[in-house]
Amino acid sequence: FTFIIISSEYFLVLTQFMDIIFVVNNINDFVTNTLMFFTIVAVCCKATVVVMRRNAIINLMQILLKAPYKPRDKDEVAIQTKFDKFIRSCSIKYSLLATSSITGLTLGSVLNVMHGHLPYRIWLPWDYNIPLIFWTVSIHQIITLIFAAIINVGTETLVFGLFIQTCAQLEIFENRLHKFIINKTVKYLGHTFSSSNKDKIGISEYIHHHLSIYKYAKRVNVIFNQVLFVQFFGSILVLCTSVYYLSMHIRELSATASLLVYTICMFAQIFVYCWSGNEVILKSMSIADTIYRMDWPLLSINEKKGLLMIMIRSTVPIKFTSSFLITLSLQSYTSILKTSYSAFNVLQQ
Repeated sequence: FTFIIISSEYFLVLTQFMDIIFVVNNINDFVTNTLMFFTIVAVCCKATVVVMRRNAIINLMQILLKAPYKPRDKDEVAIQTKFDKFIRSCSIKYSLLATSSITGLTLGSVLNVMHGHLPYRIWLPWDYNIPLIFWTVSIHQIITLIFAAIINVGTETLVFGLFIQTCAQLEIFENRLHKFIINKTVKYLGHTFSSSNKDKIGISEYIHHHLSIYKYAKRVNVIFNQVLFVQFFGSILVLCTSVYYLSMHIRELSATASLLVYTICMFAQIFVYCWSGNEVILKSMSIADTIYRMDWPLLSINEKKGLLMIMIRSTVPIKFTSSFLITLSLQSYTSILKTSYSAFNVLQQ
């Protein structure tokens, strides 16, 4: 099943590319073809990466179920549950948005078929005007695009969830550190001092947990690095071309309605990545401020040194990058919109 679906996506990409090379001879056809072409290219990249790195993704999910990531008490379970519900809620809303987009495109495809045209322009080495071949190719394109939407939603909600799980781990870490300092302060005020060796072992566990969160984020970034690069590169081209096409056909509401929903989905697609990446940056940088505001002057020297090490490490935030070219943040999202607008102006001229 996996082979059939991925092969169908690659076949659609290849035939669309051949159409752009051999058939397209005006800007309108080029715009409409490149919109779907770059989208399916991104889908092929996502599907290939997920299949090839399936075991790595499974291991990544299993890591969150083991120490030191696994919640230890009711407070940590509440934190984890809060973030899990948030991820689920956002995933459902994003799925509904993608469903509305693919529904519009599918209806448009069916209308094209009813008028005797293929749903999407492609180049084939044989005559597809024969009824059997025409209907076979049409059904293949519609089903392939539906699965492309499913692959998009599945990959993006997975990456979004893994990003937000980093925030969950950082909040659990803050909770553990806060309880650790409270317990130590109570002990010191009660004149029950621990040995320096135990103090050293205790704070070292928190240092290890903090570093393990950075390692987890790095593994997520390595696995989905190529996906993020293709997504951002393709989205810039898709956004500027779609906005250009909409501006040229602004009065043809019936013809551009589905494309308008599709463009909104593209904006949401990039925003999901950038917003979640920005949240991780802010959360990782807030660790130092959280520690600074804690009441820790009564701790031992070893514990204070450990806290300082964590604070210094927190000055370098966790960042998710797209092949080291784009850092996923709201600032990058603004830059992408500016770049798309610049490309839109070039197309207009």
